[in-house]
Amino acid sequence: MLRLGLVPVLLCGLASPAWADAPIDKEEDEESAEDMRFRAFASLGDRERAAGHPRAAARAYMAALEVRSDPLIGGRLGVLFVQLGRPELAPELLLDAIHRATTSPKEREGFFQAHEAARAQGSWIELIVSHAGAAVTLDGEPADTGGHTASWFFVRAGEHEVRAKLDGYEEAVEKFTAVKGENRPVRITLKPQSAPPPAVPAVYEPEKDPPKIVAPTVVVGETKLSKQEDPYAYDDSPATNRGDGEKKGVRGSIGAGPVVVFGVASWMPAVGLAVGASLWPSEYVSLGIEGRAAWLTTAVGGEPISAMTAGGIASVCGHYRWFFGCALGHLGVINVDFSSQSYKPASFVNFKPGAGGRLGARVRVTPSFSLNSSADVLGLSSGLKIVAGETVLAEQPPVMITAQFVGVWEF
Repeated sequence: MLRLGLVPVLLCGLASPAWADAPIDKEEDEESAEDMRFRAFASLGDRERAAGHPRAAARAYMAALEVRSDPLIGGRLGVLFVQLGRPELAPELLLDAIHRATTSPKEREGFFQAHEAARAQGSWIELIVSHAGAAVTLDGEPADTGGHTASWFFVRAGEHEVRAKLDGYEEAVEKFTAVKGENRPVRITLKPQSAPPPAVPAVYEPEKDPPKIVAPTVVVGETKLSKQEDPYAYDDSPATNRGDGEKKGVRGSIGAGPVVVFGVASWMPAVGLAVGASLWPSEYVSLGIEGRAAWLTTAVGGEPISAMTAGGIASVCGHYRWFFGCALGHLGVINVDFSSQSYKPASFVNFKPGAGGRLGARVRVTPSFSLNSSADVLGLSSGLKIVAGETVLAEQPPVMITAQFVGVWEF
């Protein structure tokens, strides 16, 4: 079973300069028996490959690699594996040849093409074992993990089975399906063996019936591993907008709270109440409607004249984490009342549509309740001018500024 200890970098290639052209570091009479055997098998493989005998060439290259590892011979063997219909044996050899073999650009390009052809027939899997040192098999063949908890293997597309054994733990089995051209992790978790039952003194009883063979019962449970042992079991994705426990999907909310308005026939504050409801198509967008009314806390121009505003606001808001911003549309009135103490009693209702924006912040108290604070600026269709006789008591520009603090319940 071939193994790669690092994430495979998918680069490979092929060509064929003669092995006899490789540099020789020793004098011929100084070559060891191992070097001579290796060169003999490598040269035989080159000749068989040039003669169009891929199986014989592959056998010779495999014999050479049994003598010692060599990236160039491994790459040439990997190309032959692809040609002979054994692509699952080729990728590791071809990757090693790409990174370490000294060869021509043409042959390296061939290694790359062969690797791509092999990868199209299978998949790289990252085998993650919960405990280091476990004996692992892949489709019945030993998988050389080097004692590590994570190793890379290349397999053909289709169904496969991984088994892991370790003293003191039950044998773990994991089946998976490899998809062509896709990399995927395969996790296998070892569970501690249950404690043996306490010893019971043996009592002889005559055997009446042949004993029944009962298959052992295996209880499979979920073992909670640390993040270092099983990093895929943890979600490291940071929350982008939701608070802990915040509901997902389409939801609604209602809210109410005090409001202070500046610009109701005066820049003095008008105090009142705002009530509203919102629909949340997603966690980032809400559509709202609210009604509010506020009464001026002082007389207009020092005269016995009172004023108030009432109306409705439609909003489209965008939300990110605790911050939100809204576009507003306003339909409302400003009402001015002249007291009978100094004037002929009169009441004037001024219709004031407008539009504007809102900025605010949200503090989540519970999963279903939050506190919102915000400030609005509305531009109205016209300003307001109050005249008594020939005296101008107030001349207000077409702007209203509002601050509000609202408790919101979500459902």
